Amino acid sequence: MNSFSISNLAYQLGSNTLVLSDLKKMYPHWNVDNVVKKTGIKKLYLSNEDEDVFNLSIKSCKKTLKNFDQTKIDCVIVVTQTARNKLPSISCMIQDKLNLKKNMFALDVGLGCSGFVYGLSVISSLFNSNIAKTVLFVCGDTYTKFLNVDNRTCRTVFSDAASSCIVQKINSKKPTKFSFLTDGSGAPDLLEIDKNIVMKGPNIFHFTTKNIPNLFNDILRKNSLKKEQIDQFVFHQASKLVIDKLTDILQLDNNKVFRNYNKIGNTVSSSIPIVLENLQKKGVIKKNQKIMLVGFGVGLSAAASVINWK
Repeated sequence: MNSFSISNLAYQLGSNTLVLSDLKKMYPHWNVDNVVKKTGIKKLYLSNEDEDVFNLSIKSCKKTLKNFDQTKIDCVIVVTQTARNKLPSISCMIQDKLNLKKNMFALDVGLGCSGFVYGLSVISSLFNSNIAKTVLFVCGDTYTKFLNVDNRTCRTVFSDAASSCIVQKINSKKPTKFSFLTDGSGAPDLLEIDKNIVMKGPNIFHFTTKNIPNLFNDILRKNSLKKEQIDQFVFHQASKLVIDKLTDILQLDNNKVFRNYNKIGNTVSSSIPIVLENLQKKGVIKKNQKIMLVGFGVGLSAAASVINWK
């Protein structure tokens, strides 16, 4: 049976910073203090005019490849919804820019906050089909380029970022399993209209709190596990309100739920890999620990998996 390991985690945030308290001066009619209290987000990272998904991804990938033999890479997978241009694909551009070998598989996946887990499922399928053995996996989005100046709902939440890692095929007694949820009826709750992202926060919150518990229990069942056997729960870093509510509903040990949204905001598909990098850097996760990954958002879509940390 095949599974995978994740290594060489790295990320690149947008170059410009925005402290939420500064918005009080810019928009005195906004109740910024109330927003910060609910979201827990105090600082955001915004891409400048010269930054986009592609070059943020390249900067992240160079960190990932610093001590890795890139000749081993036989696949590039990129998760993004906000590339500067609709074509060509970012994965093909990364292959060329990093001078990776040409006899490889390259694919862009058009998903948002659930994208990292979905991407891992695609990679797992490629491993099972013997199409690839070593994948450069990239997630990146620049939502702030699609927000107008009066977009109070989104301008206080989203940051621009790209993340990257190496995912390698390994032999395992148990394959990695996934659970998914798709509800396209909620598409109007988070969409882009005339280069402005519109988000109906209460509807997204309801979708998450209603459906993630079912997804959570399904992935535990597929792995024949109890929640007490999970060492760390890594949720998409949507906001304090969302993660606190999920932690409460699922009755989780708060010490097993890592949070970093307060320092960097909601980085969309990069939020989960950034948390993994933070946990690894702090020495919180160790070999063979069980990590549950749960992504949810635009689509509306959600995905979960339990991985054994290698």
